[in-house]
Amino acid sequence: MTKHLPKGQGAPSDGRDTNRDGQPIRHLTETAKTLIVYFSRSGNTESQAQLAQQFLRADSYELTVAQPYPSDYRASVDRATREREAQDWPELCMTDFPNLNQYNLILLGHPIWAMTPANPMRQFLIQFGDQLGHKRVASFSTNAGYGSGDTQQVLAQLTPAGTVILPNYSVHDVHLEQTTSDFQRWLTQTKES
Repeated sequence: MTKHLPKGQGAPSDGRDTNRDGQPIRHLTETAKTLIVYFSRSGNTESQAQLAQQFLRADSYELTVAQPYPSDYRASVDRATREREAQDWPELCMTDFPNLNQYNLILLGHPIWAMTPANPMRQFLIQFGDQLGHKRVASFSTNAGYGSGDTQQVLAQLTPAGTVILPNYSVHDVHLEQTTSDFQRWLTQTKES
């Protein structure tokens, strides 16, 4: 359950980017045509990714970073700000990442940090964005009350011409539980686009 914090304060984290009690989620098959790639610091985005994976019967791949973000919110924000200002994005741990040729729809799940996709998702797009050409791509995100920021522009900048960027979905993290049907409606529309 999401802890209710003031707008802009972010959700609490376990200090291991949701992996303190287990391994990163890797649900990969040989038949799925949709892949969900996501990063979650507090578990809110992971909750949405799991719902999407089950609802769409999609494959799912959780991004992890070599050095997880601190559990302390202020320390996490400070680190993310330093990375963003220096454009020194975090190192991703990308074991067993699938060949993207299998998929025609890629869903990118991430929190919004300072009105832009979280730094690990930006690093993913820097590393793999060129492989998204001629695929349909959509973003779903959780935010602390300020919306999806420049997500669509970042997707356009970091993917090649020919990528079909679909409308995104973003939800204030404190409203996750009340908006499941809205998210499922977006998933259905996105899959059928």
